[in-house]
Amino acid sequence: MSKALATKNVAAVLAAVAVALGFAFSFATPAKADAVSDLQAQVQALLAQIAALQGGSTTTTTTGFVFTRNLTVGATGAEVMEVQKFLNSHGFVIAATGAGSPGNETSYFGSLTAAAVAKFQAANGIAPASGYWGPITRAKVNAMGTVTTPTTPTTPTTPSGDLAGTAGSISITTTTEDVEDQVFTGTTEKVLAFKVEASGGDVRISNVRVRFTAAVDTTASDRLEDYASEISIWAGGQKIAALSPSSFTRDSAGVYSASIPVSQIVRMGAANKMVFHVGFTAVGSIDSDNDGSTNDWTAALVEVRFTDATNATLITTATNSNAGVYVDRLSSSSEVKFRMAEGANNPKAKNLKVSQTGSTEVTLAEFTLKAQGAAMQFDTFNASTTVVGTTVAGMVQTFFLYRGDTRIAEATATSTGTFQFVMFTLDSTEMIAKDATQTYRLVAKVSPINVGTFTDGDTITASTSPLIGDINVKTTDDGKTVIAGNREGSITTYAQKLYFNGIDVTKVSEAFTGAPNDTTANSSGEFKITLRVTNFGTTDVYVPLNTLASTTAGATGDNSTRGVSYYITDGTTATSTALSAALSATLARVSGGTELVNSVRISGGSSADFVLTTSFNPDAVYTGDRGYRLQVGSVGHATSDTPTAATLVATVPVEDFRTAYYTVKN
Repeated sequence: MSKALATKNVAAVLAAVAVALGFAFSFATPAKADAVSDLQAQVQALLAQIAALQGGSTTTTTTGFVFTRNLTVGATGAEVMEVQKFLNSHGFVIAATGAGSPGNETSYFGSLTAAAVAKFQAANGIAPASGYWGPITRAKVNAMGTVTTPTTPTTPTTPSGDLAGTAGSISITTTTEDVEDQVFTGTTEKVLAFKVEASGGDVRISNVRVRFTAAVDTTASDRLEDYASEISIWAGGQKIAALSPSSFTRDSAGVYSASIPVSQIVRMGAANKMVFHVGFTAVGSIDSDNDGSTNDWTAALVEVRFTDATNATLITTATNSNAGVYVDRLSSSSEVKFRMAEGANNPKAKNLKVSQTGSTEVTLAEFTLKAQGAAMQFDTFNASTTVVGTTVAGMVQTFFLYRGDTRIAEATATSTGTFQFVMFTLDSTEMIAKDATQTYRLVAKVSPINVGTFTDGDTITASTSPLIGDINVKTTDDGKTVIAGNREGSITTYAQKLYFNGIDVTKVSEAFTGAPNDTTANSSGEFKITLRVTNFGTTDVYVPLNTLASTTAGATGDNSTRGVSYYITDGTTATSTALSAALSATLARVSGGTELVNSVRISGGSSADFVLTTSFNPDAVYTGDRGYRLQVGSVGHATSDTPTAATLVATVPVEDFRTAYYTVKN
């Protein structure tokens, strides 16, 4: 190239630089940040051409872009792409493949970009390393300046950026991959999908024009912003751009359309075909006139604008559409469940002491409530109780609802015979976070008893469920009632027996000894179970030192008058009918109390330990190895030293009064 020609070309390029700089300064306001960024990039390219025209050593800019914008998640524009390029080229790679990866930088500042910024900040001592691209981070990057590398002069060519190939085109095909029609309030679904294939060369998608047309009921709104808070574009599973419905254009027919700017490279060839989606983010709360499948929208792809490797800008029109997009309340989603379950410390059947002088709080139920799929809230709660005993209904009128150890409501029962209905109005709205589980207790307040009318052994049970009549639970996001089909579980409590005078029984220990014998029916086993009997009344009780074997497996004790009733079982058959050819048992005092002729006397407020020893031989029909266990059914007591028990107390819960299964080799 002649010096005169080079000089002439330099002058022309300098003139272009001057024009570009003029535009840059005229647009240098925060509102024009994207324009400034684009012009700065043009200036850098023109300066590089000047160096090439002049010959000799030249420089290539690796960090010469001047960053001017504050950027965070959701930001878009040319400067976002420069941020991604900077991060990718300095070891803070946004993504290994797809959108944001080296060569596939986009103009959308998403969570991956923020994560890469945070890594850069941490590596360069910028605190906090939050991922926010602000003044401190920009100053650090801009101060890194320009790195120069000597190069050999080359003949100027038209820049093709990072696009390979020649003149390119695209083809657009329809797909239903990951497409949903139903969008729940406060969530995002992909409502339209299409595939783009580049031919002839790589292309960069720069704009995606979409259209939304309403087909709603006459009472429903036809305004897009009443249904959606954001429309987004996704490529390769990554969100690359978004636009508010308020930025869409609405025509005279009520049709909404917008050209959403993106920056997404599609490499040429069928193997590099890329899937794009149009995302629909539903509003957090929707009017009841607007929700449901009768108020749907047609989402349509109108055209795609792109640039090929020759810098030509082209448009390809499309006819892809989905005519059935609608918004539903989150509370009706099948993924949203309000679940009730038994709590870990839900009381089993118990014998409970009540007072003659003061009230007694009795926990009837412990249960959990889980807000699955959405945050939920409620401010009323209902339960029912059933009493056995003429005096109990009058004694139990006040109920409490606790969250953990915190009382959140109090109610007075409405009684009808033995049935009581309890309706709580909570002190404040109860909130359960999404997918969280909270534990509650239903507690009965038992008034002081009247000894003259109260009968020891009267019982009370309770039940509740998450049904609409029991709990008015709503999803927090949209304030709508969780539908009946999305409520699961229930609780029916164990009977709580109330005693003024009586005993409480606990199992202390167990032991087993097996004596195998090769002769059929001559093997034997011996169980020992230690029981502690506590007299919680004020008068002495007497426990007879005798036993009775039950004839029914699973029974809580025959109606015997013995000190202890029990049975040995293999899980289906009880002791006296088939399991024993020779069965014997003894009940002996171990400690505490006073042993008399027929019984052990236990004074009020004290305890005594007893050991029940049972020996048995499996029946001849049961040969081979078989497992057996001992179950205690009841303990009896009397008011004097007699071998006959006047009162039987079932040992409950039954699982607490049985041994493990032990194998007898027969």
